[in-house]
Amino acid sequence: MAHDLRTPLGLVILIFLAAPLESPGTASASTHGSQATEQPNIIFIIADDHRADHLGCAGRDGIDTAAIDGLAARGVRFDRAYCQGSTSPAVCLPSRSRLISGRSDWTTPNWQQAHRRADFPLWPEALRIEGWRTHHIGKWHCGRLWFDRCFESGSSVHFGGMGSHRTLPVMDIDANGNETRRRLGDYSSDEFADQAVAFIDACASDDDDRPFVLSLSFTAPHDPRTPPDSEDVIRARANSIELPPNFLPVHPFDNGQMTIRDEELVAWPRTPGPLREEIARYDLMIENMDAGIGRVLAALDRRGLTDDTVIVFAGDHGLAMGSHGLLGKQNLYEHSMRSPLIVAGPGFSAGTVRDDFTYLHDVPATILAAAGVAIPDSMDGFDLQLDTGRDGVLTRYRQIQRAWRDERWKVIWYPKIDRWQIFDLLADPEETVDLARDPANAGLVTALRRRLQAARVELHDTTDLLVDRPLAERFDSKAAETARLAKDHWKRP
Repeated sequence: MAHDLRTPLGLVILIFLAAPLESPGTASASTHGSQATEQPNIIFIIADDHRADHLGCAGRDGIDTAAIDGLAARGVRFDRAYCQGSTSPAVCLPSRSRLISGRSDWTTPNWQQAHRRADFPLWPEALRIEGWRTHHIGKWHCGRLWFDRCFESGSSVHFGGMGSHRTLPVMDIDANGNETRRRLGDYSSDEFADQAVAFIDACASDDDDRPFVLSLSFTAPHDPRTPPDSEDVIRARANSIELPPNFLPVHPFDNGQMTIRDEELVAWPRTPGPLREEIARYDLMIENMDAGIGRVLAALDRRGLTDDTVIVFAGDHGLAMGSHGLLGKQNLYEHSMRSPLIVAGPGFSAGTVRDDFTYLHDVPATILAAAGVAIPDSMDGFDLQLDTGRDGVLTRYRQIQRAWRDERWKVIWYPKIDRWQIFDLLADPEETVDLARDPANAGLVTALRRRLQAARVELHDTTDLLVDRPLAERFDSKAAETARLAKDHWKRP
């Protein structure tokens, strides 16, 4: 259900991720009304676990994200960009898969199985077929088959989800397919950025005159939250951190995923001191990553390539970081499903903030349109050079949470405990006042429950989530903390 109108963009797309396009012999493709006269370079950058509001350009005080803010100043920042959710606890895997393929969960319900398929296109693959030089740096969470389809080479490639930011296993892959396995030689974000600068310099100076695709995928600010700064710097930063306005010591009920590893990184109940330090570490990792992005953008300027490059910056999803008493992304609150998304290039007015509803899987169609390449019918996402026209977004977490939001209202359903939440986002953007249990709101509750179910039908989320006997909703935080202390994965390496 992609848009029929495709206006070529023709600039740089820096987006934190790798997105799939169409393979030879797959579904037919829509074409642009006109073609770009020049083939732009594409830089696709993705951050890992990056909350949409932890950027200076998004209004966060005290964080230095000059490079990303500068990108927003010369492009468009999408304020309502959403991760669709996840079919697994590792939310980044399906999110990154959608960013590569442009397909939704409802079209492709099993992403690990999809990583072994070649019957629909991936966007870097499509550009590679059309003559782009394609290269990936950093995290790749979408399987080796997809990587080999998309990229002819790679530097410091991490095939996996997470690990130490200093000793992560990585691989260098040259254009002949030769592989060198090793460990990081530098802090992850520094090494990935330096490799990107080296690739840009090579493209500008060697005898290969093809346009390039650079996919740059950071592992920051994902835990382990170990910024390269000293402990003194971390402590000083923690003293200046304000807790989120929707901070809670403990989530008010069991949402079905309360004791996953992400949630066990800080003790229950959450207390201000340790949480401030955790957020300080998180923000310092973002700032370090931003400095690396600044070096990449400077390399483009130095080589005279900025005007010939399309740039997209994105995160794969958000993160709780103390909001609602949670730490991870296995929930459907705004802080966890909203993602940063910025696109700079022709067709995107400088310094614009868009508030139409977008999904991250709109990015592949947008990149292809920017490159003047046909958008395959297999893609569910929209070209973001146009307003999406969506009246809301449907998000999901496994089969235990569903949510719908529109311009004003947000409804979340927890079918295993038959619990509903309703928030008025205009009056309560931090989702602190649940209106669902007030008898005076019975009519509103009924209407929004129906709207959620209608959205599920419209988008082909037809799984029967009803249970005969709802589980107890109480979360025993004391028992959870006792169990947490018996483990060691919460200890900082």
